[in-house]
Amino acid sequence: MGIIARQGIKYSIISYLSFLLGTFSTIFIYPANPEFLGKLRFIQPSAELICPFILFGLSYANIKYHQKLKEKNQHIDFLYICIKFILSNFIFISFIYWLFSKIFPSIQWSDSWNMKQYVLPVALSLALTQLLSKYMSNLKRITIPGIFENFFPKLGALTAFISYIYLGISQKNALFIFVSFFVIAVFGLVYYFIRLNKDKKSGSLSILHDREVRLNLLSFCLFSVLGSIGNRLALQIDNLMIPELLDFKQNGIYSILASIVGFLTVPVMGIFTISGPIIVEKLENNKLDELNNFYRKVSKFLFLFGTMLLSCILAGIDYLFLFMKNGKELADAKVIIYILGASTLFDLSTGFNSNIISYSKYFRFTIYAMLLLAVFTIVSNIIFISYFKLGIEGIALATAISLTLFNLIKLGFNYQKFGIHPFSREYIYILLTGIIGVLLVYNLPDFTNNFLNLISKPVIILLIFFLSNVWFKFIPIKKLFSTNIKSFLTDKN
Repeated sequence: MGIIARQGIKYSIISYLSFLLGTFSTIFIYPANPEFLGKLRFIQPSAELICPFILFGLSYANIKYHQKLKEKNQHIDFLYICIKFILSNFIFISFIYWLFSKIFPSIQWSDSWNMKQYVLPVALSLALTQLLSKYMSNLKRITIPGIFENFFPKLGALTAFISYIYLGISQKNALFIFVSFFVIAVFGLVYYFIRLNKDKKSGSLSILHDREVRLNLLSFCLFSVLGSIGNRLALQIDNLMIPELLDFKQNGIYSILASIVGFLTVPVMGIFTISGPIIVEKLENNKLDELNNFYRKVSKFLFLFGTMLLSCILAGIDYLFLFMKNGKELADAKVIIYILGASTLFDLSTGFNSNIISYSKYFRFTIYAMLLLAVFTIVSNIIFISYFKLGIEGIALATAISLTLFNLIKLGFNYQKFGIHPFSREYIYILLTGIIGVLLVYNLPDFTNNFLNLISKPVIILLIFFLSNVWFKFIPIKKLFSTNIKSFLTDKN
């Protein structure tokens, strides 16, 4: 087994362990104190919003330009100069933030300012972690970096939460425990890099003396920053705006419900990773018919599993709330699951439409669209909360509208430029199966034992989808279990 295959398997295991840890925490631990969870969920997204400014696209630059730098034995020199730039940039951005607080004193009354002692160290740690993780992917090492980059934040949040709620540690110290996990991750990656790296500095960065290389690098980094900021604003602004416009408790409730909806996207990362090289090959060779067939197959696969999972969630969520602490407060905001669930399902139905654009010569379009989406999301959040007084339900509605609009724009763009779209008649049958299944279990009599209801209702949904698949043949079950997912999606043995 090659190193890529080994690392891929190990990385998948770590990803699912992270998912299981997050699932366990969301259902059984975090509902105990939504307000403190809201603070934890405010710190990391705030840091992730600042991180692109500190990182300045250098993590991806270390991938894009790695081979050119390595040919001149200057890849280590470039990495070191990137680390120095990040540290200097962090000091500069911190100074600018302080300066703005003096020019605009109202900043000092914001949650962002009050949490700065936690947010800024996490932002710097994230920048260094992403830089080192991306660099080590050049060495075909993704498992250990994946632990520090993905597993540690979840473990840190859980440790901080338990320390405060169950061990009696002060809130301030518990939040610093959360921050410490990001710092430890940086030192862990540095240690791993020192052990892994066998190359030495050349003492020169002559490749950057070339004006064209410098301009290309600067352009690449700028677009990376814009893309990262747009992505953060569009997809994570809700966790930042809820504390500012409402309170941390509402942020915690929203985060728990959004995490439950997030279960729908579990298959996405692995399938999109598999799809990337295939999309590139089809685009480079202008095999648009083959790309369209592949696009439809992947999209249908994601839509089927998304519809099935959402139907299971809707069938069992009321009973799950009965076993969760503060379940009444979560149940009162259940409409968020319907709103975000519908928009997430539509997102899954459109498959890898972003990837098609990103891997094509039109890659800048996604960045511009994402930035416009970010502006729309912020404005709509303010309108729904400040003017219509819709609370966290308004945040969910703004996010859902923005995500749906973004997908419609990308669908139209792909159809205009490449003549492809993901939809087929089977989508209607899949959706009807989900609707009929949910309506059926809603009207079935309940057991006196709520745990049996929690288990039996989703199981009935799964049985309905299985029978529907036998009739409509959405996916060939035997083939799926007799081959790997890549061969199944590409029809290759």
